[in-house]
Amino acid sequence: MGTALSLAVGRGQTINNLLCSELAHWRKPEEALTSLLAAVPAAGCVVIESTPCGIGGHFHDLWLQASRRTNDFSPHFYVWFEDPTYRLPGPPLGGLSTEESELRQEYGLDDDQLRWRRAMQREFGTKFAQEFPENDRDCFLASGTCCFPTAVLARMREEARKDPGRLLSHLILKRYFQCETKELGPVGVLPGRLTVWRDPEQGKHYRIGADVAEGLETGNFSAAVVVEKESGQQVAELHGHWPPHVFARLLAALGAWYRWARLAVKSNGHGHTALHVLRHELYYPHLHYSMDTVHGGRAHLGWVTNARTKPKMIDDLVAAVAEGKIGIRSVALIEECLTFVSKDDGVQEAQAGKHDDLVIAAAIAWQMYKRPISRMITERPAGW
Repeated sequence: MGTALSLAVGRGQTINNLLCSELAHWRKPEEALTSLLAAVPAAGCVVIESTPCGIGGHFHDLWLQASRRTNDFSPHFYVWFEDPTYRLPGPPLGGLSTEESELRQEYGLDDDQLRWRRAMQREFGTKFAQEFPENDRDCFLASGTCCFPTAVLARMREEARKDPGRLLSHLILKRYFQCETKELGPVGVLPGRLTVWRDPEQGKHYRIGADVAEGLETGNFSAAVVVEKESGQQVAELHGHWPPHVFARLLAALGAWYRWARLAVKSNGHGHTALHVLRHELYYPHLHYSMDTVHGGRAHLGWVTNARTKPKMIDDLVAAVAEGKIGIRSVALIEECLTFVSKDDGVQEAQAGKHDDLVIAAAIAWQMYKRPISRMITERPAGW
């Protein structure tokens, strides 16, 4: 016997049969499991059971891996209506909701079970799906402090899985000189990925938002999201670990392919390097400039993310998702949205151990979507 608070339990022991109860609610589950699993011999048995506690925790990760057969655990999901005591006798029910009708049709639930379900929903509210799960999606979505509407994202994810898009291995880089373009040759995407759902179309306009990282294999990702201006549909996504100067060339090639899309690059940190290459080496024509209204209306190359601009761009993206204005096709982006939370201090960012590069790129792309179409050759303000 041991408690989850003891991170050293199991060390120096042999445990033939290990039961880890309510893992999702352990303080440091990954660290505690390290010593416990090391104590179990090859012929031993390990059982991990828990009610869920939001997306992004170690238990959720283990469940997803088991469901995809990418770890050594076998997933077993138990629904509340398997318990015969979960019933509430009474008169016949009328006026079933669409959800109740679907449950009755799919699982054969009777009136007493549905009546009990209604009573528990009144008592537990939004926590009902967590405490009395009916499927392995909603039970995880029911908890946590996700900034985005989780039910909408769940539906988006189901649709996105039907169309994974196609992967491209390279793009053709062009350098822009006012009225002509010089082809500089192919730029390889690997080891990152470029996913395309819709090729660029004549007569359409596109917006790209980009977040630049350092390019280390174990660090954050560089990411870009392409949105079609008229429909608000995501048409492409660039994601991987590249040095900023390489990512800049990929962005230029991606933007040129999508009909010289308006490109907004997050200027913080390594974004300055990417923007320097885009402007001074590749002469990309449609770069976004932020206007600093605090310091006399000066223009700054790139999208400035700070305490003033970030909440607004996140709130705008959340509203676009909730209202169905943006069509997200990327499962990876949706997964990041599901682990993008508002913390106790009001900071909006990825849960610990998760990434939000695609969320930031999508939020910037959506800001570009909201701006009017420019017919100008260059986006540079006067004086540049």
